[in-house]
Amino acid sequence: MSPVDVRPLMTTERMELLGLLGSLDEDGWNAPGPVPGWRVKDIALHVLDDDLGWLSQGRDRDASGLLDATGDYREFVTALNQKNQAWVDGARGLSRRVVIDMLGWTGRQVDDYLGTVDLGAATNVIWAGLDPVPLWFDLARGLTERWVHHRQICEALGSSSRQLDEYLDVVLRTFVWAYPHQYDAEADPGTCVAIDLGDDREFVLTRMVDGWELDEATADSAAARIAMSGEIAWRLLTGAAYDSALVDGQGDHDLVRAGLKVRAIIV
Repeated sequence: MSPVDVRPLMTTERMELLGLLGSLDEDGWNAPGPVPGWRVKDIALHVLDDDLGWLSQGRDRDASGLLDATGDYREFVTALNQKNQAWVDGARGLSRRVVIDMLGWTGRQVDDYLGTVDLGAATNVIWAGLDPVPLWFDLARGLTERWVHHRQICEALGSSSRQLDEYLDVVLRTFVWAYPHQYDAEADPGTCVAIDLGDDREFVLTRMVDGWELDEATADSAAARIAMSGEIAWRLLTGAAYDSALVDGQGDHDLVRAGLKVRAIIV
């Protein structure tokens, strides 16, 4: 992974989201989103919870809100979903103004905190593997999560999300690191699988003795190839709705199918 500092992008995205939320009337605030049972307000509350988590667990070193991720993965996912829903249920009584004002405050606090961190410090991103990763990658992961929720709000409102396209490249270059950990196809060492996420984002998965290795490269010879546009890629990799006819899978069927199961979120 090549280091990238996404903190300026996080600040810009946050301001754009606040501007969008501040422009809404009550109908927009309560518009149903793509997550079943969640409205725009609920997505905004979830983003607020993320900000509070960065401050409480990162800045203040308070681990009381952390879940144990070392046991059964499915149990962890269930517990995380329950925790997220409990927060949204408990905070639904907050007004639009209060939520937006709180997002403005937490955003400034998070920016100040992230300005002090060591981007090379070790942390974990569970969908990318069990080994430690540098903090800059976790920040990139945080940007991708905010970006997806921002897109969800735009879709709920039927509004343009064109301004979010400027983030798509860094989002996909973060998401792609889910492949080495999650790609579970069996193959002989040396087998290559080409991953094309559009706009010159080409990667190669190579089977090593102890697992799959990812490189940014063009495969001269691949046992399978999975190609899609960036728009389809972010949807597939986050479990959002997409047109499967727009995914071009060629070569070994099992290798292609394994690639379509990869998710760059906790699911």
